[in-house]
Amino acid sequence: MTDYNKCNLSINALPEWLTWLKEPLELNGVGVTTFNLPAGKGYTFMHSHEEQEEVYIILSGKGIIQLEDEALNLVAGDFVRVSPPVRRAIKADNEASMAGIIVGGVTKVGYSRYKGSSSLIDDGIPDWEDLPPWCEENEKIVEINKKLKAQREAIKTAG
Repeated sequence: MTDYNKCNLSINALPEWLTWLKEPLELNGVGVTTFNLPAGKGYTFMHSHEEQEEVYIILSGKGIIQLEDEALNLVAGDFVRVSPPVRRAIKADNEASMAGIIVGGVTKVGYSRYKGSSSLIDDGIPDWEDLPPWCEENEKIVEINKKLKAQREAIKTAG
């Protein structure tokens, strides 16, 4: 690992869906992900974290973030901090895409336990059966989530 790393993404034309910056920046204590969700599209399952809190920064467009049973409207300029155990998912508005950045880091509680030894970037806990409201009763999404779950389990087994 070098003392610094740099990568460049056009903020005005982020790649669609999610782009994790862990590898290009060699991150090990903070998570940074960009997102660019097409109109009407979003996460297909709720997720939480063990120790990592996240901040969702909306750069353009509008949408919603589902936090447990509450939906918050999002517009460009919004910053939303989410505590680790809170189940969450985001979705772009049906009429427009939504782009932004997600930054995650160690909470004060978790800091002493993980200080200098571990990355919390991969501490996400997907709940494949807990669908956000925009996916409920959609059998296609259920099948997609089953495939995603199997892929993730295969990666964990191989690693």
